[in-house]
Amino acid sequence: MSVKKKFENLPGWLKAIMAVGGTADVVLRVVAMIDIIKRDATEINGPKKVWIPALSAVSSMGILPAAYFRWGRRKY
Repeated sequence: MSVKKKFENLPGWLKAIMAVGGTADVVLRVVAMIDIIKRDATEINGPKKVWIPALSAVSSMGILPAAYFRWGRRKY
């Protein structure tokens, strides 16, 4: 069985990585959601009704917002 560690017991470098990663994830999600809201539905691959809840609910350390910016926006 694994031992659960509390955040305050983690090494400082790991706390810093987690803080930076979490902050980056939140910023990327907000920027992606603003981009989705501003764009017309024809400029997005997939329905807006799926992208916004997915970005709101899934904690992905920046992977889901990066996927939106890579594959979710149509290129002309």
